[in-house]
Amino acid sequence: MTALLTAVIAVGVLAGCSGKTGGNATTTSSTAGEQTSSAPTSEGSASGLSIAKFVDKPCDVLTTAQVAKLGGVNAAKPGTSTLGATCEWVGKVPTENSSYTVYVTEDKDVEGMVGNVKSQPIFTDKKIGDVRVVVNDSTDGTLHCRAIIEVSKTDSATVDVRVAAAERASKPACTEVESVATMVIDTLKG
Repeated sequence: MTALLTAVIAVGVLAGCSGKTGGNATTTSSTAGEQTSSAPTSEGSASGLSIAKFVDKPCDVLTTAQVAKLGGVNAAKPGTSTLGATCEWVGKVPTENSSYTVYVTEDKDVEGMVGNVKSQPIFTDKKIGDVRVVVNDSTDGTLHCRAIIEVSKTDSATVDVRVAAAERASKPACTEVESVATMVIDTLKG
């Protein structure tokens, strides 16, 4: 009985120690397959981003100076979608000016969102600075591209770019979405 109790205590101590090894709290409850996807999440949440003040005011996620960089767009139009609060800047002339939408998403599993787009023809999981950004498109990235900005495991901002025909040569969709994502990240850092 004493030997059994000693063995149980030893296993408990070893399990406690192995959970602390590596210094990443997310690895203790994750399987080996999930550890890879959890690492960027914990790094992203430590990046200092917050969507808290933009959940009710999604159009504030880009400053006036940042919106000016988008080119010929109409005034911001707030709304809602399945991803949460949105703000859209539609090109003044649809064939000449690109359109932009930013989604502020609260309490939705970011890994689930990434999993939904992982098999798309355009998919890049990268860092912009210290922030995880997933660039994706369901076709070839010519007309449209999207970037999911990971704020935490359950909060994100998503940038959607629809490039106008006249701007396709000067504003490749996925390059443009990364540029706008960088602006959004700057705003979220406050």
